[in-house]
Amino acid sequence: MNTMHTRTTLPALLAFLLAGSLITAQTEVKKEQDPHGQIKDAAACKVEPGVPLQFSVSGLTKDNADKVGLSLTSMETQVYVCEGCKHEQATAGRCSPCNLDLKATKEPLFSEAVPSFESGTIRVTPMAGRTLRYSGLEGALLKNSIQIDSDKFPLAGKARLVLLGGTLENAKLIEKGLADAKLFDSVKADFDAASGEIRVTVKAGTTPPMRAKVLSTIDALGTKAKLSDVIWGLSPTPLKV
Repeated sequence: MNTMHTRTTLPALLAFLLAGSLITAQTEVKKEQDPHGQIKDAAACKVEPGVPLQFSVSGLTKDNADKVGLSLTSMETQVYVCEGCKHEQATAGRCSPCNLDLKATKEPLFSEAVPSFESGTIRVTPMAGRTLRYSGLEGALLKNSIQIDSDKFPLAGKARLVLLGGTLENAKLIEKGLADAKLFDSVKADFDAASGEIRVTVKAGTTPPMRAKVLSTIDALGTKAKLSDVIWGLSPTPLKV
């Protein structure tokens, strides 16, 4: 009886396991063929925190610290989002997989903003993929009578230095000068003739250079190009500073 029961059970068990394997395989194939799932994962990554920036300020007190923090976390930036798969970018256009027009919307700029009146510093963490301009941050703080110590502002992470008043030759000279100074792990300068801007894409290492050191290095090269702004994250083309 036991032998007959075993002979009857084994085929049924094998059939059950085979069916389970087929369902798993079909599920994996569906995942591989689902571009929307991949885009949703990519879109989710875009709203993760970016590189934190901690800098010294003056005017920060116990009484205004909460107000300053709230004003910073309330800062928004315009992005373009697909309502189908939530793909996000800095410029208008269409989402290729969904064939939908991207919708302009305002999204939070920072995942956190932490003022510390004890140390006289503020730490902000931009959302990855969002556009943060030094000029915008400076302007928002000035509205609350907070002054950035610009000389000691760290140019951390990957950023773009925007300089005005230069030439193509200046761009090449600035790229070499910054590279030789070893202030950043990587330096790449381009010149936009239409706007007259030199745009220097830089990537800082674990110890980012301070803004004053970068300015003095550029000034020492003898060009007329002056730093106009610093931009982190995505940026529409052409740049407007």
